[in-house]
Amino acid sequence: MWKRMGLQLIIALLLLTWGGFASAQVLNVAIPQDPDSFDPTRTVAAATSEVAFNIYEGLVKATPEGGVAPALASHWTLDQGGTLYTFYLREAYFHDGSPVTVEDVVHSLNRARDPELAVRAGELAVIKEITALENAVQIELHEPHGAFLYLLTEVYASIYPKGAGDLSRKPIGTGPYYLADWGPNQRLELRRFEHHWSGQRPYFAQVNFLIMPDENSMVLNLKAGRIQLIPRLEVSVLHQVENSPGIKVLASPMNLVQLFAINNARPPFDDLRVRRALALGLNREEILLGAAWGNGFLLDSALSPAMAGFYHDGLGEINPYDPQRAKELLREAGQENLRFTLTLPANYPFHVQAGEIAAQQWQALGLEVDLEIVEWGTWLERVYTQRDYDVSIIGLAGRLDPHAILVRYTTDSSRNFFNFSNARYDELIELGLRAEGEERRAIYLEAQEILARELPGIFIMDPQQLAAMREEVQGWRSYPVYVVDLASLYQ
Repeated sequence: MWKRMGLQLIIALLLLTWGGFASAQVLNVAIPQDPDSFDPTRTVAAATSEVAFNIYEGLVKATPEGGVAPALASHWTLDQGGTLYTFYLREAYFHDGSPVTVEDVVHSLNRARDPELAVRAGELAVIKEITALENAVQIELHEPHGAFLYLLTEVYASIYPKGAGDLSRKPIGTGPYYLADWGPNQRLELRRFEHHWSGQRPYFAQVNFLIMPDENSMVLNLKAGRIQLIPRLEVSVLHQVENSPGIKVLASPMNLVQLFAINNARPPFDDLRVRRALALGLNREEILLGAAWGNGFLLDSALSPAMAGFYHDGLGEINPYDPQRAKELLREAGQENLRFTLTLPANYPFHVQAGEIAAQQWQALGLEVDLEIVEWGTWLERVYTQRDYDVSIIGLAGRLDPHAILVRYTTDSSRNFFNFSNARYDELIELGLRAEGEERRAIYLEAQEILARELPGIFIMDPQQLAAMREEVQGWRSYPVYVVDLASLYQ
């Protein structure tokens, strides 16, 4: 308690100090934790994207409508039966003043697909070769890939100078803002890049991302006017800002799949009966109401309903709430007295509250559940990197194409935190990349059904994205990906 109070006092003092430059040209934004790394090859936390989106750019970028638009590439062509992309570069400059060259693009993308360097290299394994032309870059694929352009909107596909040093703390991009200062666990200061290729200058000359692990501190500072924006408002504090003078709350689909991840490689969770017992013993409506105040959509699938045309809405009967059947399955598996650990990240209130409710429900089945609440960095290392856990809660941030979510459950995926493996599922995900239209949709519907029946995890909900801001802040744009578009904001 004293540690938290001390941290809140430090934040308050810092905000009082910074209050002197809270002007029409300065925006103060609250976020719950530091970015993990600004090196695009090392970034794993989705929350890093909301800052990095404003610093880096790729050849293409995501749009609020869920499409793909030109960025550093002014346009592109596709030849050789869908395997040869040619991206034509526009004139652009990095934050250090150097021009963007084809060599920079080749270097950046080769690093992104190097398994020795990049944590998500597997997602670009479809690339066969990258070639520098005079003012264009050719990317040849091993085979047609229906989601390739969407992959290039990810942070790992960002472009930076070939000679850049340590990007983890000193990123150099081409975005509308550059990182001017970083006080770890305190603040990040972004400043407007005056020479952006678009010729347009963001309204705010300076944006300060203030690290506030406590959501109540966020709300108090928003009400006091010391911050102007909370891009990810926790639903647990929504009641504190609703109908507050001078504050508005905007809600939109988050396109975020929240689920209980199960370590499928660790006994007894390698037994489907045990995984299904956990699913049948879970009252997800109670979790939605108790941990999210009803703000969200219950999920039976690995995709969000925001993934229009691909979401399977006919899976609800596979894993209904049935505690009696759950007990029977546990007896069949010889696990009536199962004891396991539920590992949760301390700085995500929904995760903690949902985990506490689930633990009570599973204990009602006769199970012993040890709650392990750890700090963010430890949780990332344990769950994301080492996959050393029993059960946890993860959020799979929204993507523009279903492949980016579904591929995470394939056997060889670097993002398969579940240690899940199913040969038919792997086959379907490969087929989906070469299919189009209704055929592609049918493939992904079957893939979702496999996940619902085999249960690498237990799907919970897609929460509403809530953003709270001072009334004077305008231009908020909601994206179906985890970003905050600072260039669109003004007051």
